Amino acid sequence: MTLNKIAYSAFIAFMASLFTMVSVNALSSGERDEAADDELDAITLDELAEHDGAESCWKAIHGRVYDVTDYIPDHPTDEEIMLEWCGREATEGWDNKRPDVPHSPRAEGMLEEYLVGRLVDEEGEPFESEAATEPSDTVSQDTDTDEARLSPVDDERLHRALLGLPLDGRYRGVFSDGGEMQVNVQFDLRDGRLSNVSYRHLAYRGVDYLALEEGDELYPVMVQHQQITERLEGEPVTRVFALYEPERMVDDIDGYSGATLRGNKVISAIRDALNRGVYSWP
Repeated sequence: MTLNKIAYSAFIAFMASLFTMVSVNALSSGERDEAADDELDAITLDELAEHDGAESCWKAIHGRVYDVTDYIPDHPTDEEIMLEWCGREATEGWDNKRPDVPHSPRAEGMLEEYLVGRLVDEEGEPFESEAATEPSDTVSQDTDTDEARLSPVDDERLHRALLGLPLDGRYRGVFSDGGEMQVNVQFDLRDGRLSNVSYRHLAYRGVDYLALEEGDELYPVMVQHQQITERLEGEPVTRVFALYEPERMVDDIDGYSGATLRGNKVISAIRDALNRGVYSWP
């Protein structure tokens, strides 16, 4: 009996010591991290934006900048997923590997191997992303409360998912060919209708259509793509299939025919978004 008490007391003492060591180490690590940030090279948003492709891919996550170029071939998902965030403040994508599901602690450990600097604003002050400072507006905040636990009878998201219907939310999808991302589209769905349709990326053979100005040779093609977003606004999601006959959706501007538009690329990007599922909840 005495031996059991001694063994139990020794176990409690060991666990207390271990907890103390972990707590002290966590505190000192945080202090080291804060001090280490001051020693990192300061990188502005403009400098970050220069590294926006597979040849040089930098991302800013929670105020730190990482050069993940060498990791792109080893990333478990499609290359386009990584490339979407190159040259950008990417905290939102990091914290939402899936809606409200961040990357794992193991991934965080791997990420630190690619640390190259800290993100600053134009005045040289630490840059804080909206994703890091604003509270989430998703339902998942309240999932631990009894009020938020809907029964299967009342859970409309469950109903739509089981019936194969797209859920309300924000979607993002891409179309790529030959390793080049050509279309990256974002849109919201509400009761099966499209809204806030926009392009996050629109390019072909090295031409960035979103950067074109009036008077540029290919500017009319960019205008046609803008007409797509305008004319899909408020329409049922099934309306995207009209893009197989793009002359139904866009004007023939300055001699550019609907065939030039290649609306099937936009369809593919939208269908890719639906296949990926909700990017963020309303």
